[in-house]
Amino acid sequence: MVAGSAVKETRNMKDLIDAGLVAEQNAKAAAQLQADYDALGGVLARRGQDIEALTSLAQGFAVAVPSWGVGTGGTRFARFPGRGEPRNVFEKLDDCAVINQLTRATPAVSPHFPWDKPTDAKELRQHADELGLAFDAVNSNTFQDQQGQEHTYKYGSLTANAAATRAQAVKHNIECIELGRALGSKALTVWVGDGANFPGQSNLRGALERYLDSMREIYAALPED
Repeated sequence: MVAGSAVKETRNMKDLIDAGLVAEQNAKAAAQLQADYDALGGVLARRGQDIEALTSLAQGFAVAVPSWGVGTGGTRFARFPGRGEPRNVFEKLDDCAVINQLTRATPAVSPHFPWDKPTDAKELRQHADELGLAFDAVNSNTFQDQQGQEHTYKYGSLTANAAATRAQAVKHNIECIELGRALGSKALTVWVGDGANFPGQSNLRGALERYLDSMREIYAALPED
């Protein structure tokens, strides 16, 4: 799963897997890969396309790995961790660094709060820097009740009828913005799980108006850049 495009930067990437081992395994498949590449080049040439030019464009492409992509992940209702998955956001970054080492195309990570909320954002950013990683869009979570949460999102978050619930959801997104600024992120993804199960169960026009009002508050908290 990909969280969107990321700016590809030249950073000091840390190899968590022995580079010699990676090179050894790549060498075993090099001949077959070259044969496939040459064959594809022939097909593209007959269509008037230069494979080297396309390869150059592809080498400039980068994606941000979503932090939940290196674990079992979560659902709208709960987290279901599995054996061997990262235990915290620092270990998630370690796994993301391995993906970047092997693909050379994932120099950024897209964290999800509160799952990845650090106690010290500066420490987390330093750890990412040491791994040669940056932070892309940060993601909010108002589709799932958290432990100790005062107001439930069962009946909506940014679109909820209850003003206190909407205020709680807005506050969370603004907190994500502040965390993103501390991590060097330049974007916020607002995940909205609000909706209804049956026709007529919700006033869609009213929900949209409440959503727009909530988003205006969130937008007002965004930094200039």
